[in-house]
Amino acid sequence: MGTSSKKILLIESDPKLVDLVRYPLEDEGYLVITAADGSEGLKKAVRAQPDLVIVDFKLRTMKGNTIAQRLRKDPVTDHVPIIMLADESQLEDLDIGPRSSIDDFLIRPFDRVELVTKIAPLLASRDEASALISTGNAELDGKMGGGIPLKSLILIEGDSGAGKSVLSQQMMHGCLNDGYKLSLFTSENTVKSLVKQMRSLNLGIIDYLLLDSMRIFPIETSGLGKKGPPTLMQAMHEEKGRDMVFVDSITTTIPLSSDVEVLAFFEAAKRLCSGGTTVVIIVHSHGLTRELLTRIRSLCDAHLQLRTEEVGNKLVKTLEVTKVRGAEQSTGSIVSFEVEPGWGMRVIPIGKVRG
Repeated sequence: MGTSSKKILLIESDPKLVDLVRYPLEDEGYLVITAADGSEGLKKAVRAQPDLVIVDFKLRTMKGNTIAQRLRKDPVTDHVPIIMLADESQLEDLDIGPRSSIDDFLIRPFDRVELVTKIAPLLASRDEASALISTGNAELDGKMGGGIPLKSLILIEGDSGAGKSVLSQQMMHGCLNDGYKLSLFTSENTVKSLVKQMRSLNLGIIDYLLLDSMRIFPIETSGLGKKGPPTLMQAMHEEKGRDMVFVDSITTTIPLSSDVEVLAFFEAAKRLCSGGTTVVIIVHSHGLTRELLTRIRSLCDAHLQLRTEEVGNKLVKTLEVTKVRGAEQSTGSIVSFEVEPGWGMRVIPIGKVRG
């Protein structure tokens, strides 16, 4: 289905912002319907049956959250993807998380590229979204909404020792088993240490390396200063013919770059996804401010957050699937797991954790 047949409902009271959103989308071939307030927007949503709704967080007569909740409760519009427009000053008031009525956020100021790349995955056809990334662990895939759609920008976030690298390695192995080709840029391992580490988890990769299905590039970007993110992105662009690119991790480059430069890296990664590449980026939570994290999470199609928590007298690793856009099943699961030699990630039943 081409973009010319996709209808987008924009609920926005600011005429300047209406033009800022409408014209780039019409240039891309979308049909844009506008509404100046919440009441008019709800009526047009039922009447026009749009493929996507973009709504401002703060309208004159009705808040965007309220409009989104009403759209979700109406069986005529409960399936329509919703993007919320908001300012940085409104970040604390946004309804973010697995129970949110919103599919994604677009934080002002934004440019044409960010707008177009933000909506493209939400308007993808069912056939385009049907191919999923598997970890090779059916139970784990189930906790991630059945698997993450290809061409997604995936953020794996957590503190040191929470299991981020192990999760990414599990995902890489599952993708390799499914016949995909991938490249890994890593500041955490050499080729030798990664092969050894994954072998200890029964995730052998030697054959994939020999067949060029997997490429490993150890990186040291901290010495590049502000040039780190754009240099890494240039290297990612040069990996043509790869289905997926993993970055583990970009944390060391963040303190040396401004928020604008870090966001530019993620926006460029999003454009890679629009071109057909799946991108997985790992960050340490402590390396980013809350405001920057919120904007990065908004850009990403999937957000997986890992923690180490104390339950009784045990330290337990947990994975929270906060967002997977286009998932076949519901997300929002919090799953406890352990890393077992010779096995990899093993999901732990809640009763066993509490016991």
